[in-house]
Amino acid sequence: MVLAASAAVGEDGPMSLLRRVVRPMLAAPFIIDGLDAVLHPSRHVEKLERVLPTLEKAGAPPVLTSDAVMLTRATGAVSVAAGIGLATGAAPRSSAVVLAALNLPLTLVNNPVWAIEDAARAEAVSGLVRGGAVGAGLLLAAVDRGGRPSLGWRIRNSRRQREAMAAAYSSAAARG
Repeated sequence: MVLAASAAVGEDGPMSLLRRVVRPMLAAPFIIDGLDAVLHPSRHVEKLERVLPTLEKAGAPPVLTSDAVMLTRATGAVSVAAGIGLATGAAPRSSAVVLAALNLPLTLVNNPVWAIEDAARAEAVSGLVRGGAVGAGLLLAAVDRGGRPSLGWRIRNSRRQREAMAAAYSSAAARG
């Protein structure tokens, strides 16, 4: 009975089931927003153009200000590709890193608290906090190894095993 229940949950237990549910949920907004940016860039370009003066003052590279439509579509395409990678588990850690890197500028563009002075400022602050929370979730997904040990641990463990084997052989040879 216990064996059947653990097989239904997954190889790695409840965490495997959790990963299968959470990764697509975390990726879904990026896929939807990315598709919208690729197919209908005008709304996204408007948001970008509102913050362009601030970006230019901050010394943003000219590529950001030269073609807003192309930048919006390219960002959307990358967002869709990385979102699908995270959702399907094809390259979840790499995809999560890409989405986390995209999340910071997108959150700032979508919630320009420095440019809002009325009641909408509270909503923008809330959006910044939500964007930060999503970024934190993406960073957690980026370091999640699915229950497998890290490469560093495997190297250290292999070295310890070789040293233990060498010590055992030396001890056996000394005894004769």
